[in-house]
Amino acid sequence: MQSISIRKRLIQFMLIVTIIPLTLSLFITLFHTRESIKEQSMSENTRLIFQGKTNLVNYLNNINHASMIVYSDPHFVTNISKGLDDFQAVAELYATIQGLQNSISDIHQIYLQSFQSGLATLITNSVSRREYRDKPYEAIAPYLVERTGIEPPHTVHRYGFPPILNENMDETVYTFYRPITKIPSSELLGMLAIDVRLDGIADIGRQLFDASDESLYLLDENGIVIYSGDDTLMGQQIDEKHVRLQSLQGHSGVIDDSDAIWVYEKLGLSYADWTLVKQVPHSVLYRTSTELITINAFIAALALLAVIIGTLYISIRITGPIKQLASYMNQIQAGRLDTNIHIDSQDEIGFLSRQFRGMMDTINNLILRKYKLELANKTNQLQALQAQIDPHFLYNTLQSIGTVALQHSVPRVYTLLSSLADMMRYNMRSDETVVTLQEEVNHLRLYLELQSERFDSQFQVVWELEEDSLSANIPKMTLQPLVENYFKHGLANGPEGGVLTIRSSVSFEGRLRLEIENNGASIPLDRLRRIQAELERVMHDQPERLDERQDEDEAAAGGARASIGLYNVLMRLQLLSDDNASLHIANREPQGVTVTIEYEWRM
Repeated sequence: MQSISIRKRLIQFMLIVTIIPLTLSLFITLFHTRESIKEQSMSENTRLIFQGKTNLVNYLNNINHASMIVYSDPHFVTNISKGLDDFQAVAELYATIQGLQNSISDIHQIYLQSFQSGLATLITNSVSRREYRDKPYEAIAPYLVERTGIEPPHTVHRYGFPPILNENMDETVYTFYRPITKIPSSELLGMLAIDVRLDGIADIGRQLFDASDESLYLLDENGIVIYSGDDTLMGQQIDEKHVRLQSLQGHSGVIDDSDAIWVYEKLGLSYADWTLVKQVPHSVLYRTSTELITINAFIAALALLAVIIGTLYISIRITGPIKQLASYMNQIQAGRLDTNIHIDSQDEIGFLSRQFRGMMDTINNLILRKYKLELANKTNQLQALQAQIDPHFLYNTLQSIGTVALQHSVPRVYTLLSSLADMMRYNMRSDETVVTLQEEVNHLRLYLELQSERFDSQFQVVWELEEDSLSANIPKMTLQPLVENYFKHGLANGPEGGVLTIRSSVSFEGRLRLEIENNGASIPLDRLRRIQAELERVMHDQPERLDERQDEDEAAAGGARASIGLYNVLMRLQLLSDDNASLHIANREPQGVTVTIEYEWRM
């Protein structure tokens, strides 16, 4: 049967699930981003152009209202009809026009023509000139109507007056024409021409667009450019490129054509039917989205490359340990149960390998324990043959000797013999492997009483036992081996006035904690580390390695197994608590040793 490569299928799958979503994401992002940017730009520019229109209307209305000063002066209409020889009338006319010029900072000059007296007056910032004319200046002829009008941008007029020294005649202005009538009749008395610089309109316009990318136009009703970001267009008829601006309908709106969007607002003034238009090219509008798509495409390419490399790496990481694990299985199948399974990966394959290795360790341990149990049974049989003395006979004999001691008035001897007999009876209860902590403590008290006699009361025992802990189950003969080490190694080498402390407590979770603490000699550091390492191996289910280490210790120490008591106690606690017990040994400061036991006990 032809094998199917996991690596090949994984690569194909990863490429399909990566390329298709990335491509769709790019197109969707491009479309959505462009539409979102277009809508946002239309909305923002509509508000911006509306605000610009409002500012322009207010600005032009200020000039229009300022020109109405001729009607607020009660003598102006009378004075305009008087001749040059009436100096008071001429002075009052000058004062009125001068006040108008000073009211608006953008006014370049004002020209006043009286049709009845023929008086022509031109007021600038530097000088004022006047003369008699039998007909008006020709430039104002198109505007001799009853309504206000505006002449598109042009070079400033001299209005028929000769030039003067240092006069700037290159200024570009637009002219605001105000006809002066004899109210309430419609008789035309004169014409007021106000030349206004483009600074005010330019200041408003510059706030509405970015001159480097966008275009702004202020057009009159005839398509003549009043203001533009391009100075060469001002005062000119729009060319074919801008002919579309003439087709704008309605007071406001947005036009989206093939290469730009146009946002416009009509000023709607009777004397200035102008239209404010802003052009935003698509290349500018979509610049951000194009950059975003370019970045996304670059990231997508990097992601695709990373996916390919990652897929190859992952496939090799997956198939490699699988092949290695299959090789280990073949070795075990061939009968090599001690094969060292070594796979360090942290993924599911590594977990499977570690579980398989744990299973093999368990099988080997069970086999090893079975052999050890058979060996121990044979050893026990031999020891039973060697110990032919009936323990009941020894117990009864001790009782008889105690009776003789009591008859001869030696009560201390009787007490010690009774303690020893009770200890023997406790040990003879071979059908019990688990007792209560209270029973174990009672046995330990008997043992300590004998040791007190032996060492002539050189030590003191402190009991700190919680009442709730005394009912806990504990393997038989647990405390005595731990206390024996104090009398074997610690008491003789410790300070005078030894103290032995036994503590017990039960946590809220039901864990029994026992502490056996003394102030005797501390354990040498190298031997303490070796004992701690042995206990760690027991707590981590590695008894066979401990046996190997202990065999080495026996060879090095002449057959004396240093930690056999602790090892035996911990093994029995592990059996009682389903491998949920711990035993720790540590030196105290300044000297002494502490042994701590913790395990979960069952009622």
